[in-house]
Amino acid sequence: MRYHASMRPKAQPARGEEGHQARLRIAELSQLQLARRLHDGPIQSVAALAMRAHLANRQLASDPVGAAKEVQELEALARRTTQDLRYLQFTLTPQSLETAGLSAALQDLVRHLGDLHSPKVQLTLDAEAASALSADQARQLFHIAAESLENALKHAHADGVHLKLSRPETAVLLFEVEDNGVGFDALLIERSGEADHKYGLAILRQRVKLLRAELHLSSAAGSGTLMRVAVPLGSAR
Repeated sequence: MRYHASMRPKAQPARGEEGHQARLRIAELSQLQLARRLHDGPIQSVAALAMRAHLANRQLASDPVGAAKEVQELEALARRTTQDLRYLQFTLTPQSLETAGLSAALQDLVRHLGDLHSPKVQLTLDAEAASALSADQARQLFHIAAESLENALKHAHADGVHLKLSRPETAVLLFEVEDNGVGFDALLIERSGEADHKYGLAILRQRVKLLRAELHLSSAAGSGTLMRVAVPLGSAR
């Protein structure tokens, strides 16, 4: 497959009003997504911690063995919640992306997800290709990677994911995420988008627009998913 001919009209990243609107939309949708993630994750966990602490306190006198077991469960839940919050903090402000580049940030991303889900993630990186990206291109691709991997592990229930960054042509960087999860009806997802609060997919589309990239999603129920983003190099610096 060759990309360069079809991507020539997209040689420059989204700028002016188009780029401004895309960034505003990303910020708006990201706030909605963050609110939902906090509600469904850490907030629920903290509420459960409070409930278990209350139960353990009531059991101290009448059932010390049961209270001790509750304290153990409390500790496990607290550790899990800490891991969730650390991962969330990392994806919001990935320090390694700014200090060491995209390759290092993707390796950190896989490590954080391993702590949370213990998945089998295969990472194939062309560091030289990654270094050809501008700072903003690297930032957009990092967030695309984080969203894609999280979808594969949390929603598609994949136990095997392959993330690959390559340079099939001089002027094109290819980013791929393939999983063996439950898959989905790609056409139905494409039609629903934000209407069903699928903020991640809507944000991904906006990031692809900023990159002036080509997005390809291939999936079917029960057969896993392949996401491919082809990014024209030589864009914004």
